[in-house]
Amino acid sequence: MTLYTLISALALTFCALIGLGALFAPKWAQGVVRLVPDPDKPGGFSEFRATYGGLLFFLHITALVVLVRIGGVPALFAIMPVAAGWFGAGFGRILSYLFDTRANREPGLIPVWIPVELALGLAIAAPVLQIG
Repeated sequence: MTLYTLISALALTFCALIGLGALFAPKWAQGVVRLVPDPDKPGGFSEFRATYGGLLFFLHITALVVLVRIGGVPALFAIMPVAAGWFGAGFGRILSYLFDTRANREPGLIPVWIPVELALGLAIAAPVLQIG
C-alpha cells in the first residue's frame, strides 16, 4: 500500500466513522450540523440516520473496500466521486460564507469547515493526485 493509498484509506475511514456516528447517534449529528427539529413534522431523526448516517457510512466504506481490496483503476473510479462530494461541500460552504447573511453564518465555524472539507477531498483523492 502506497502512502497515498494510506492517506486516502484513513480519510475514508474517518468519514465512514462520522456516518456511523450519525447512524447510531442522530442527536449528535443534529448538534454537529446545528439543525433543530420541526415540532410540526416529527421524525427528523430518520433523515439524520439515513442521509448523515447510512449514506455517508456506506458510501465511504464501499470506496474504502474497493480502494484496499481491488485497487488500480476501479479504485480511482470509486474514490473520485467521493472526493468530489467533499470538494462540493467545501465549495457550497464558500458560497454560504460569501452570500449568506451574518446571522446565518454564526457562530463562525464556516472558515473552519471549509479547509476541513477541502482537505478531506484532497486526502481521499490522494492516489489520483500523486505526482510521479
